[in-house]
Amino acid sequence: MSYPAPSAVAELLKPITWFLPVWASSCGVVASGQSLDGRIARVVAGVLLAGPAVCATSQAVKDWFDRMSMP
Repeated sequence: MSYPAPSAVAELLKPITWFLPVWASSCGVVASGQSLDGRIARVVAGVLLAGPAVCATSQAVKDWFDRMSMP
């Protein structure tokens, strides 16, 4: 089994677009007004994973369906 080239993965996942979900997650944490005592690692992990988990997967799915709908 061969793996795709890192440049192909980066092109598909479009890391430049990850800023907004990360920013929105950070704003949500602040806006919640909850204490971060004992949860800082979980919050940081959630904020950092927001880009790849939310934005990158939706970009990959969108590109997949765009390619499938082309004649």
